Amino acid sequence: MSRVLIVEDEPSILKLLSQNLALRGWDVVVATDGQEGLSQARNMYPDVIMLDLMLPVMSGWEVLKHLAREEILTYVPVIVVTAASREEDERRARGLGAADYLVKPFTITEMLSRISALVPARA
Repeated sequence: MSRVLIVEDEPSILKLLSQNLALRGWDVVVATDGQEGLSQARNMYPDVIMLDLMLPVMSGWEVLKHLAREEILTYVPVIVVTAASREEDERRARGLGAADYLVKPFTITEMLSRISALVPARA
């Protein structure tokens, strides 16, 4: 079973993402702040991480920097899920190692398509 780590502090978005992925057979682990998300990533080595940028305790930006420095986690694709729609934010996130950048609001179909592109075994 493939594992996804969702790092999101907005309860309604967290519920939407986790329920839809669980219904499709994913093992879902959630974190509601950046520090907890980084700790979960280190403990579980997920197949994909869905990461908000605007998080309490430690921002998604900082999480991306930490993930990029940890060799075993550099291979985990990160999909940034954010309301930040500026082009420079996307360039910065990709420069820090994000594999994809998904701007809120988005459809479940779009989210699943992006995940399938990064984790083909789940397609």
